[in-house]
Amino acid sequence: MCARLEELGILVEELGAEVREPGRRGRQVDGLLKLSTRSGAARTYGVEIKQRMTAELATAVHLPPGLPTLLFTVHVGETVAEVLRARGIDYVDTAGNAHLAWDDVLIDVRGRRKPAKPAGRTSSRGAGAFGRAGLQVLFALLSWPAAIDFPYRRLAETSGVSLGTVKTVIDQLTSAGYLYEARGERRLANGAELLDRWSEAYSITLDSSLALGEFVAPDLSWWRKAEDELLSLGVQLGGEAAASLLDPHLRPASLTLYADRLPVQLIGRHRLARAENDANVHVRTRFWQAPVPESWIVPAPLIYADLLASGDPRQREHGDRIRSGDDRLKRIDRT
Repeated sequence: MCARLEELGILVEELGAEVREPGRRGRQVDGLLKLSTRSGAARTYGVEIKQRMTAELATAVHLPPGLPTLLFTVHVGETVAEVLRARGIDYVDTAGNAHLAWDDVLIDVRGRRKPAKPAGRTSSRGAGAFGRAGLQVLFALLSWPAAIDFPYRRLAETSGVSLGTVKTVIDQLTSAGYLYEARGERRLANGAELLDRWSEAYSITLDSSLALGEFVAPDLSWWRKAEDELLSLGVQLGGEAAASLLDPHLRPASLTLYADRLPVQLIGRHRLARAENDANVHVRTRFWQAPVPESWIVPAPLIYADLLASGDPRQREHGDRIRSGDDRLKRIDRT
C-alpha cells in the first residue's frame, strides 16, 4: 500500500507498527505513517488495515484518539468512499483509489476497479472460527469467563451449536494463537484482537440472520420500567437501549430485543406495529443458553457488537466508550 502512496508522489516514513493507544490497554492501531509532499506538507496518521470494507463497516472504522486515520483496504467503492470522507477518514486501496486531504494537500482518486486477487496484509488466522456457528462459540467464550474451560458438550449447549463444531472452533482458535493451555486449563490470548475480529464478523455474518421481526413503537420509554416483564417473558435488551444502561451519555433512539421466539404478548401489550422501513424496535433470535442466571440485558460483547453493526457513527462512539469502561470488555482487552 505504501507503493500506491509513492505512485501518487507522497513520501512515506514508517514510524512504527501495532502501536498501543494511550489510555486504551490492549487496543492497537496497525501502525504509524508520516506522509509528506515534496513541498514539505506533512501529516502523521494512525493506520487501520481492513481486509473487507462495506458502507456499514466504514461507519465502524476505529478512530485513534489524537491522530487522523488512514485506512488501508483491498477496495473502496464510491458508497464506502462517501462514508469515509464524511467521517474525515483518508484511505488508499490496492486498486489505487485514494483520498488524502490536509492543509493544501488534496488527492482524490476514484473509480478504479477491485483487483482480481486481494493484495496486502490480511488476517486469515483461525478464519474457519468466524463463520456463523464459530461466532456463536466465540460469543460464549467472550461473554462468560468460565465458558473457556467448559467441557465441549456444555460449551455446545451454551452456544447453540453441535459438539463437532465446538471441537473444530477450539482447535482453530488454538492454532491461531487465541487459546492456549496452562496447567491443564484453557486460557484466552490476544483478546483485544479477537474481540475486534468477532465484532466485525458478527456485523457481516451473524447479525442479519438473527432477525425475528421489525416493528415501530409510538413510545419507546416503556422499556425502562420493564425489567421484570422482560425477564418473565424470557426477553433481553441489546443494542443501544442496553448500552444506555452502561453509558449514561447515550440516549437510545431504538430498541433491540433478544428472545427465543417472537414475543407476541409483549408486542400486543406495547402496541408494536410491523414495519418494513424506519423500524425502531428490532427483535432478534437469542441463540445461546446462558450458563449463569440471566440479566435483563445481553452480555457486554454483544452490546458492543450491536453498536458497531448498527452503521451509526454515534453508536460506534458509544461502543468505544463502553469498551473502555465495561469490566468484562476491559478484561478481554487485557488478555
